[in-house]
Order: sequence, then structure tokens, then C-alpha cells
Amino acid sequence: MITPEYLEMVAPYNFWKREIDTGVWRSNYVDKILRIFTVPGIMASVTGVRRAGKTYICRQVLRRQIEHGMKKEQTLYVNFEDPALHPHLSVTFLQDLYETYRHYLNPKDETIIVLDEVQNVQGWEKWVRMMMETAENVKIMVTGSSSKIMSMELAPVLTGRHIDVRVYPLGFGEFLDFKQVSVSNLDIRTREMEDGIREYLEYGGFPTTVLTRDMEMRKEYLKELFESIITRDVAARYGVRRIHELKTTVGLLLQNVSSMVSVPKLTNTLKSTGIKISPTTVNQYLHHFRETLLFHYVPIFSYKVKDQMQYPKKAYCIDTGLVNAASFRQSENWGKLAENTVAIELFRRYGIDNVFYWRDRGGKEVDFVVVENRSVRELIQVTWEMGEKKTREREFRAILSAMEELSRDSALILTRNAEERIVIDGKDIVIFPLWKWLLQELPTMSQHRPPNNRDIT
Repeated sequence: MITPEYLEMVAPYNFWKREIDTGVWRSNYVDKILRIFTVPGIMASVTGVRRAGKTYICRQVLRRQIEHGMKKEQTLYVNFEDPALHPHLSVTFLQDLYETYRHYLNPKDETIIVLDEVQNVQGWEKWVRMMMETAENVKIMVTGSSSKIMSMELAPVLTGRHIDVRVYPLGFGEFLDFKQVSVSNLDIRTREMEDGIREYLEYGGFPTTVLTRDMEMRKEYLKELFESIITRDVAARYGVRRIHELKTTVGLLLQNVSSMVSVPKLTNTLKSTGIKISPTTVNQYLHHFRETLLFHYVPIFSYKVKDQMQYPKKAYCIDTGLVNAASFRQSENWGKLAENTVAIELFRRYGIDNVFYWRDRGGKEVDFVVVENRSVRELIQVTWEMGEKKTREREFRAILSAMEELSRDSALILTRNAEERIVIDGKDIVIFPLWKWLLQELPTMSQHRPPNNRDIT
């Protein structure tokens, strides 16, 4: 049904008669989405934690196409978090809006449709499937703050019809770009980069945080964002009523980032604080945190699925700024924050399902095992300081044990600023600054390798 008022509702988010802020460009995401559009009959699913930058990236896609000759009227952007649309969150509204758009703005030309925070519309996936099957000149992007929008629940409807683009808070390179810090001549700017990585670990990579100069306002913004994620994306979406219980659970996770967590341990800790809670409820909360992309859980590396299910997982928060703003201050524990940052970067580079930790029966542990094509690609240990002899010996023992068991000849230790290469019994261990590693795109071991070698036999 043609309803002109619907166009008026969505007009503020569209390029038709006004300029729309597209923010600082994140071309890697824009390029990937445009590549998806070259595949017939496929939509782009843009997912990520709240305020990671999904909206601006979608605007940038539209802006890029307009700059390359597409008419502004060939784009349609719908923000389903706009309160004005709350009474209209239905498939009927979607169809009426589309028919109205076609009637008044773009009768027959190709169009790009953005459905922002689409999980708010029940049954949206059926409408999208229908559009992709019947409208040959339509490209579709959907965004959501939940991994669930493309979960197995929708598989029967959209099987083979989408490619996911996971948006993360800014990586360290993007962080520097947003702050207009050049990454040229790094050899003479080590101190500047070390200061930058400390700021990045403390305040994280949410775009608004990085663009806010006032440090107190950064903290307030991060606290507000965390509250919004818990109340809107978790409690409201999943019908959680015991908010204090929920917040206490997530508080425990924040205090234990980069550490092993298990349902029994969390349940017992909560009970010790006077909260009566069942393991089933704790498990549900952990699931909710993962679905809203607030936390990720890394399993132990094992060729046995049973081991991966039985052993505790390590918990990592999507952003270290949230860790510091919403829990007891972690910024003095730089090692935990650094490990959390490496975890998120590995997810970004290789995918969440390809990252594990290693641990032997004697308790020796390596932070990350990266798998590619079902083979171990890299072993990575994260240690903020490598100066003490005791620390070096402990880290070497663990990494050498993992290298032996997994038949690897090389491994990487990421630190605050140490840089050297050590060969022990033919095993190549590269010690490398975290900030340098973060600025490398899919680095190989040869890229890590500093010039000075030391052989220890």
C-alpha cells in the first residue's frame, strides 16, 4: 500500500535531499561489501557489537556508489532503532515502504537497500528472501548487533543467500588513522607508538571513544555504552528480569578477561556473594553475552571435540575500553589487556572458530593457537614484560612444550617493547612488540623476525 508518510519517517537517514555524515572511512569493510554485491542473489549481513561502526560503514557504501554515478534516489536506508518506527516493526511495513519508495522516488532503476538493526523486525528474513527472488535490480545490506541474525535459526530461509561481514571496534591501525597519526617512519617513532598502544589498551577502539579527546567523557561514554548493551541488547532482547544477577555475572567476566571461565566456577562465585542462581541460568547468560557479541570464548586446542567441550574456555571482551570502564580498573594489568587485544585481532584476521589456547597436563599454557585449513598456523604467547629471568624461563618452557607437541618450528611472543630472535634447540622463537604486530596485515613469521639472532643450545 502506498503510504507517503513512511518516506517522511525514513528521510532523515537518506541521501535524497541532504548530506549524511559518513564519518572516518573504513575502506576495508566498504570494499568487502561491494565485492559481495558482485555476486548475484547474495546479500551482505553486517554484524557487530553495538556502536562498532556498522551504520557509518553502510553509509560509506552508499556514498561510494553515489560518487561512482548512482543517483541518490537509488538508495534506501531504514533505521529500525528510530523510535518513530517502533509502531511499524513488521513485514507489512517493509513491503509498504518499498512500494512507496518505488512509486515516488525510484520506479525501476537498481537500488541498494540498507535495513539497519533488522533483528527488531520479526520475520524480516522471509521478506528479504522474497525480494532477492523476485526483484532482480535490488542489492540488500542488513545490519544487527547480534550474531543471531544469521544464526542457524534462519538457515532454512537464507541458506546460500548471504555473506557475513563482522565489524569490530577499531584495530590499532584504524585507531591511529582516526587520530590522524601517521604510520610512516616507525623506526624513529617508537616512543609515540608505545604511548599509543597504552592509550589503545586503556580506552579501546570504539570509534566515538577514539574521537573524544576528553578522557573523563571517554569513560562516561563507555559506561553508558556498556549499560546500553546489557539492558537493551541482553536484558530486553532475551527477557532477563533479574538485572542485578545479570550485571553481577558480566562483572565477574570483566574481572576475569583473558582467563579461564567455567559455568560451575562462576555459579559458585555468585553463590558466595549471596546470589542464588543455577548453572543453567549462568550458562544462558554466557550465551547471551556471546550472541550480543560482547564476549567471545576460546576453547582449548585438541583434536578431540570432547576435550574442547569439557575444558574451561578463556573469556575475551570485545573491547578493552569496556573492561576498564565497567569493572575494577584493569589498566595496571597490561598483560591481560594486551592478551585480550591480541584475541580480538586474531578473530578479525582469522575468524573466531580458528583461534584456540594450548595447555598441557602439567599446567604449561600458550595463549593462542591459530589454525588455518585444519593445520596449526601460529603459536602466540602474550607477555607484557620479558625483562625478568623467571618470566623468560616460564614463557620459553611453555612455548617450547607447545612447539614440540604440535610439531612447530617457530613461535611468536608479543611484548610491550622487546624485540629479538632466539633459537633454542633448533626452535625459532621471535619476541616482537605488540604495537608492531598489530600494524601488520596477516604477517608471516619472516615479517616478525628482527635482524639480531641469538642461538641457545
